[in-house]
Amino acid sequence: MNTRKLDAIVIGAGPYGLAAAAHLREAGADVRVFGPPMSFWREHMPKGMRIRSRWNASHIAHPRNELSLDAYEAALGRRFERPMPLADFIAYGGWFQQHVVPDVDTREVSRVEGSPAGFHVALADGDSVESRRVVVAAGISAFAWRPAEFAGLPPDLASHSSDHADLGVFAGRRVVVIGGGQSGIESAALLHEAGAGVEVIMRRPVLRWVGRAPREGLLGRLFFHRTDVGPAGVSHVVARPRLLRLLPERTQREVSRRSLIPGASLWLRERMSDVPVTTGRSVA
Repeated sequence: MNTRKLDAIVIGAGPYGLAAAAHLREAGADVRVFGPPMSFWREHMPKGMRIRSRWNASHIAHPRNELSLDAYEAALGRRFERPMPLADFIAYGGWFQQHVVPDVDTREVSRVEGSPAGFHVALADGDSVESRRVVVAAGISAFAWRPAEFAGLPPDLASHSSDHADLGVFAGRRVVVIGGGQSGIESAALLHEAGAGVEVIMRRPVLRWVGRAPREGLLGRLFFHRTDVGPAGVSHVVARPRLLRLLPERTQREVSRRSLIPGASLWLRERMSDVPVTTGRSVA
């Protein structure tokens, strides 16, 4: 057991965990980060995927903005494609981690318990650490939604998009993709390009393409916040959580609904031209 009491422990070494560690260390906190860096992006996102958010919304947050994607491009002396390929973003995360948390502990946390002076954090290998604070940045893999209609099918017949790091394993097979969000539509495009026979089935009456409104230049900045979450106008509200909390609860729900409507990036439309999409249908 490590007897030194830390100021904070960050569970997770993805973009959010690394950003939290960067800000905490800048403030002088004694911090340790646990978990393999960028593991969700390496193990649960398909090869060939591209980053949906635009360039200015894809930087990992640094307190002095010194480790942006622009800084990464300058350090490597090359320009990356837009939208950014997954492999390049993973490499960027590794570069950020080496600058901010070169001492990341790749062991996994198995349990967190309250203690008189903070938290007792148990690790998978039996070791443990004491900390005054714990920041959970463990990612979204545990929240994959699997419709009940598929509960009785084995994983090799019905799987979630996050189960696959390489969709090439479906080459020559017939695959139905359920859902019209970014994950579903980009998975369908990648499956088609890998040689699978693909059809998309979605409940909404139309496939919503995101990116029609300009997001660059003066007009783009007027309607969209640089974080690039939510539709025109609403984007500025979403980017200001303190303001959002002051609004009536009904308005907050509507803002959330509009910001989370499933849709796919406009740059995928051409790649989907030969993929049949059935709308207005639900799986029974």
